[in-house]
Amino acid sequence: MGLFMLKGAKLLRASTLLAAVGFLLFGYDQGVMSGVVANQLFVNTMGNPNSGLMGAIVALYEIGCMAGALSTGRVGDWLGRRKTIRLGCLILCIGAILQTASVNVGMMIVARIITGIGNGMNTATIPVYQAELSPPKSRGAHVAFEASLLTVGVAIAYWLEYGLYFVNGDFAWRFPLAFQMVFAIILGVASFILPESPRWLQAHGHEEDCKIVLARLWSDCDTSHPRCIAEWEEIRDGIELERREGVSSYAELFKKGKMNNRYRVLLGMGGQLIQQFGGINVISYYLTDVFKQAGMSTERAMLMAGVDSIIYFIGAVTPIFTIERWGRRPLMYAGLIGQAVTLLIVGGCQYLVESTNGSNPYASSAVIAFVMLYNFVFGAAWLGLAWLYPSEIFSTGLRAKGNSMSTAANWLGNFVVAEIAPVLFEYAKYWTFLLFGILNVIFLIPIYLWYPETMGKSLEEIEVLFATQEVQDDAKSIASHIGSTSMYDEKQEAQSQLERGITSSRPGSRRFPSNFSGRMSSILAVNEKPATNTEAADVKHDYIKDDDERGPNYK
Repeated sequence: MGLFMLKGAKLLRASTLLAAVGFLLFGYDQGVMSGVVANQLFVNTMGNPNSGLMGAIVALYEIGCMAGALSTGRVGDWLGRRKTIRLGCLILCIGAILQTASVNVGMMIVARIITGIGNGMNTATIPVYQAELSPPKSRGAHVAFEASLLTVGVAIAYWLEYGLYFVNGDFAWRFPLAFQMVFAIILGVASFILPESPRWLQAHGHEEDCKIVLARLWSDCDTSHPRCIAEWEEIRDGIELERREGVSSYAELFKKGKMNNRYRVLLGMGGQLIQQFGGINVISYYLTDVFKQAGMSTERAMLMAGVDSIIYFIGAVTPIFTIERWGRRPLMYAGLIGQAVTLLIVGGCQYLVESTNGSNPYASSAVIAFVMLYNFVFGAAWLGLAWLYPSEIFSTGLRAKGNSMSTAANWLGNFVVAEIAPVLFEYAKYWTFLLFGILNVIFLIPIYLWYPETMGKSLEEIEVLFATQEVQDDAKSIASHIGSTSMYDEKQEAQSQLERGITSSRPGSRRFPSNFSGRMSSILAVNEKPATNTEAADVKHDYIKDDDERGPNYK
């Protein structure tokens, strides 16, 4: 249960902070190589590699991340969410030590792959852990917050390397690589303080522990509280429904079946690939080079990379306030449109820079401005969406496996983009930005056709949302508590507003009709009169004698 007995809001904030530190580490790792590859001493130590080999040094890290993410499908279900995070941190620290001590290209590549394995395990596990602890109405905001810390990690890397630019010697590039261990140690230690995921506990037969964790989260450690019981029953019924349908193995991920798991996998992996081929890592990994191509000196380019990280963070904070108000789909649309527009403008302005040999200061300034605006838009939408959506759409038995596949897709896309970016910059030049801008326009099509809204739904409701009609009908009889958590929270919120004299202007819920037991009737207005043309009304009419509305048993 952890070394400290956190509970209630403190426990929820602590779990969110744990996830945020994990993504801060992720962001730091994403940004750190931007300054390292620009350091001439690093280039000399690596033997002055060509653009293809330099791309491999950067990009093979993603292959390690992909392998680490894929491993969590089994490791995460076997060890649990917390222990998987600890293992990932340990492996990452070993890789960071080897990176810091690297003396040639071979050693650096091996070290980056090992580091990637640890980071891949963390990035596949942390969103799952966060989603399984968060309530439906704020789950998106919590994941958005942790994603915003990714930009803080990027900012730390950029500003640290800008300061070290003025330092002589290998320390300027070795220290940033070693510094990532600080975040990994914090993350690993924090995992001892927080509880295991209640859904993992229930799925592995630890029923009482599951109730205790839920009680710590929602009912001041009272396991008999209605809120605690409502969520436990919902989790129990969801897991029982999965077992009834036989969904737990990797093979099930690639079958359509009654739970439509193949559809879920394609959505999760597709969302991550959309994020990567939207162009973000062309910018983040090679931001210093992008600014240098716009006509800046190395020093000024590193300074502007630091400024850009602040803009990126401001954008990344906005989904905390918008994702549970606007929904997932509107943000997906807005993000892709904004990214397309900014990248196409960057490509056009970069063409002017190249055609005038950097003598057009207005075009150079426009490149810098719209690169920063691109990062703002990406942070405001797809930065968090690509991690949130896969963590929501899988069932408990397949959540670790499904999320490992979608995270592996992220790292595969990451690898491809990081590998080809130096070559594209060298040969395609301004067309690099135009290419990724066009891809953002194309990605609007699958979002429109195949991605349903998940805002406001519990994980168990979403589980049934994707299933066939047969499973939905089955759920009405054997999983009658699915949706009870959302209903309880909505009724409590309505009661709270009533007590404060507040009339809600919030529109009616568009949630999937998940209350399969038919208990929605309990929340009808109390002054609504019963129908008079039903069998029940006829029985009442025969029962009442002499027009006495009180009935014969009234005393």
